[in-house]
Amino acid sequence: MHEKDEIPVVQRAYPEDLGETHPEHTPETESPTIREVTPEDLGTWLGKGWRDLWQVPVALVHGLVIALVGLVLIGLSWNQPWMAFSFLAGILLLGPVLAVGVNYLALQRERGEPGGAGLGWLGTLGGSVWGFAALLALLFVIWASFVWMWIAVLNIGELAVMGQLHHLVGAMLGSGAGIVSLVGVMVAAIVFGLVVFTLSLATIPALLDHRVREEATQKSLIESIGVSLKAFNHNRGTLILWGLIITALFMVSVATALLALIVIFPWLGFAMWHGYRDLVATT
Repeated sequence: MHEKDEIPVVQRAYPEDLGETHPEHTPETESPTIREVTPEDLGTWLGKGWRDLWQVPVALVHGLVIALVGLVLIGLSWNQPWMAFSFLAGILLLGPVLAVGVNYLALQRERGEPGGAGLGWLGTLGGSVWGFAALLALLFVIWASFVWMWIAVLNIGELAVMGQLHHLVGAMLGSGAGIVSLVGVMVAAIVFGLVVFTLSLATIPALLDHRVREEATQKSLIESIGVSLKAFNHNRGTLILWGLIITALFMVSVATALLALIVIFPWLGFAMWHGYRDLVATT
């Protein structure tokens, strides 16, 4: 499973040394080696994440905060269904960066450091995390704007002024334009969700890992995003399945009025860290 990629070389021929070879420097060879993972590994990540959660129960506070903020936002926008729907989607799209505290707790546990609230990343990683959060927030705003414009064009604003969030799907299925709107929203959600997932798959764990490795303290946000892109490119099928599992667990949280998110959010945060460790060869 943990096969290393072969490093391509460029051969240079000189009269004095015809056999001299030198590594070819490309983004592929400069970044860490990516290991291949299988669907069975996904279960291992979840299993390890579940054990970590109950060994570091303070992580549940992170889930509680996310669930409470989500409930407040949805409650305030309940009579504006598209806004409420967007807030729900925002939790999923921004989830990777919101899980930085849980990832930090996973790193502390791995290094045998005393536990805390998971806020230690603020002292060394703050700027990079806020930059990544701004990137994901920008993608979310683009997606939400597209959805609102799509609905307005097809329905001349009619769906935007109807009752409450739980009436949304039924109203959309009640007309041809509504069905087209629903399909468009789903396609947009898949496209933007895949983009965010690809960009954030290992970015936060990579940033944390670089900051605690003395020889890699200058690693940038761009390089960490590159690790995510490379990891996805080498394991597309398995990681798409991982994204579907994350989405399914989030839907379970929605079905329980976000109560299950108190546990599911930190659980996935720990699993995310173990996935990074399996995917990226850092030594």
